[in-house]
Amino acid sequence: MIWSLLLVGALAGWAVLDGMNQGLGATLRQVGRTPGERRTVLTALGPFLLAGEVWLVAAAGVLLAGFHDLERDLLGVAYPLVIALLVTWVLRDAGVWLRSRRPGVRWRASWERVIVVASVALPLSAGALLGTALVWLPPQPSPTARVVVPVLTALSAVAVTRVLGTTFVAVRTSGVLRERATRLAARSLPWSAGLLAASAIAYVVLVPADGPMTAVLPPLVVLAGSGSALVARPALAAGRLHRALGAVVVGGVLPVVAAALALAPVPSPAPTLELVLLACVPVLLAAQAWVRWTFRHPVGPRDAVFY
Repeated sequence: MIWSLLLVGALAGWAVLDGMNQGLGATLRQVGRTPGERRTVLTALGPFLLAGEVWLVAAAGVLLAGFHDLERDLLGVAYPLVIALLVTWVLRDAGVWLRSRRPGVRWRASWERVIVVASVALPLSAGALLGTALVWLPPQPSPTARVVVPVLTALSAVAVTRVLGTTFVAVRTSGVLRERATRLAARSLPWSAGLLAASAIAYVVLVPADGPMTAVLPPLVVLAGSGSALVARPALAAGRLHRALGAVVVGGVLPVVAAALALAPVPSPAPTLELVLLACVPVLLAAQAWVRWTFRHPVGPRDAVFY
């Protein structure tokens, strides 16, 4: 039970916290229309880049240490998607780190495009990986399910990260950047909710259920996630940005919980590793809380920049 909670928690943390970074990168050139505005948007990302992706490292560690069968099966059926996820992750980070290393306009514009493309491809590959796990572990008899479910989960991941990223930018910036990000978030919410609902319906219709839990609960959780849009959209319209961010965070977490319920992986860890991981979790959570609290205020052109 502890290992399952750790895996779900780490994956949900990455999906939401790095999902904000992915959505920010994907909409970088839409929210920021001048080099100065784009640098302000990247300044909003600054303290949270490593704090978000550390959750994927934690999830990989838990998977390797505690879920040997799941790791083997996942690499067996989705090795190209795992490679795609890693490559797009590296490219996204390379774009962020290298954009401001030289002053040339062409240099910066090129790396900004790398950030945008990689920030779309990263959730696309992660969503496809999740959908592939749902229909290939174990393999489903329907060829339609093997295609439709991964495609819908991939598109859902892109839409969810777009909502997360634009809402996060709205919270972290002010003025015209906040206005643009809020409008983009409001326009993206229906797409996110619709794709999540379509993924849930496709899963129910195309994937045979092993029992009432796998048949009903995961789709209900995903539908509840899409329902978070009903809270987020009025909050965005009213300027209650933190409330909106909380709602879209719930919408990002619940699909990960749904996937865990559907897959129900069985852990097989070494007993001594439990003590090590349990000792690390409070430190990780405390560090995350400190980063979020320290950099809770909106940024502007006068703030110190690095990217």
